[in-house]
Amino acid sequence: MIKNQSLSGQRPFSSVWQAATLLDCTERRIYHYIQEGRLPLAFDISRPGGDRACIRMATASVVSLQRIRTPSADLAPFLAQVVPETQFSFRAPQLARLWQCDLDHIYRLIAASALEDIGGPTRYRVPRESVLRFLTERRIK
Repeated sequence: MIKNQSLSGQRPFSSVWQAATLLDCTERRIYHYIQEGRLPLAFDISRPGGDRACIRMATASVVSLQRIRTPSADLAPFLAQVVPETQFSFRAPQLARLWQCDLDHIYRLIAASALEDIGGPTRYRVPRESVLRFLTERRIK
C-alpha cells in the first residue's frame, strides 16, 4: 500500500484509476465509494455532451480512506487550498496538471463554455471564479 504524506499537496486531484491504485481496489469499487459518500469530494469534470465520464476526487480524501479515517466533506477549505485567492487565473496547462487530465480536455471545456476564457487569441487563461464555479457545480453528491 502506498503511503505518501505529500501526495495530496502535490497532486490535489486523483483520477479513478489513481484512487483505485492507492486503495488497492477496482475502479468499480471507487465509484461505489463515491456513491456511498466515502469519497465526498468527487467531481465530474466531463465535457458537456461528452460520451465518457471523467471523475476526479480530492487526493486527501483518498489518502484518508486509505488510512481508515473519515475524509473531510467540506468543500470550501479544499477549494481555498486548490484554487487560492492569490491565483487570479490559470493557464490551460496548469489546469490540465491540476486536474490530471489531457490539455485537449481543458480546451474542449473552454470551447463548450463550461470554463470561461479570458486569454488572448493565442493563449487560454481561465479565471479563478470560473474554476470555482465549475468545481462547485460539478461536485458529485
